[in-house]
Amino acid sequence: MNKDRGTMKWTAMMLPEHIQRLRDWEKELAYTAPKEKTEWELEDLQQTIVQAYKQGLMVTFSIFKQGIWSVELGVITTLEIAKQQLLVETETVVKKVDFAMIQSAQVVDGYD
Repeated sequence: MNKDRGTMKWTAMMLPEHIQRLRDWEKELAYTAPKEKTEWELEDLQQTIVQAYKQGLMVTFSIFKQGIWSVELGVITTLEIAKQQLLVETETVVKKVDFAMIQSAQVVDGYD
């Protein structure tokens, strides 16, 4: 049976500039910008964050930073309204998160 190496066999005939351009093109296709939040969504997000902070609940954040989506799971330890930041303690580190980067927040139920 013939084993095909896929696109690997074609890359030997391509210039490094072409390969880099194809990789950049794949990144552009995968890029999805966050949608603009309405006033209702912002208020709901604020209520979720304040509730989780006051009660010490575990929260899952969906974060968009510099074109990259990420998900953080942790407990809010500090809420700095003046600086528009909060500190989230994950299992390994404490991270500083700007309010503007947070796209959604959900309280995790039954986390022990």
